[in-house]
Amino acid sequence: MQGGQGREPRDEVTAVAAAQFLEPGSAFAFLAEHRTRLFPPALFSELFPSGRGRPSIDPTVAAAVMVLQALYGLSDRQTVHALAFDLRWKLACGYPVETPSFHPSTLTYWRRRIASSGAPRLVLEAVREALSQSAGAG
Repeated sequence: MQGGQGREPRDEVTAVAAAQFLEPGSAFAFLAEHRTRLFPPALFSELFPSGRGRPSIDPTVAAAVMVLQALYGLSDRQTVHALAFDLRWKLACGYPVETPSFHPSTLTYWRRRIASSGAPRLVLEAVREALSQSAGAG
């Protein structure tokens, strides 16, 4: 079953915490504010055409984690460690504070799925588009 991210009361608390704890203008604040718009679940629908075998990690979370991983040049193990213990990562990725991180192989799984899709650069393109729109708005 694919993880989903509905609007729960926890989402509102996370938004308030992100505004309070994340440095304005940082990558963490940007992802916390725009993650669900950047990476809507429909963006990843091609990755799971059968409707079976969907991962339990929400695609918006996986994409945000991979963006931060690339930005900070971390290994998969370092990345899941950061997600487990760094509040900024949890807030930016929309990952519940009380939830332990996932196994590092989950990132390998997501990269393989994306690389073998018809849009292997979909996460990069979503970020690039958002950045160009924000640069044009400034």
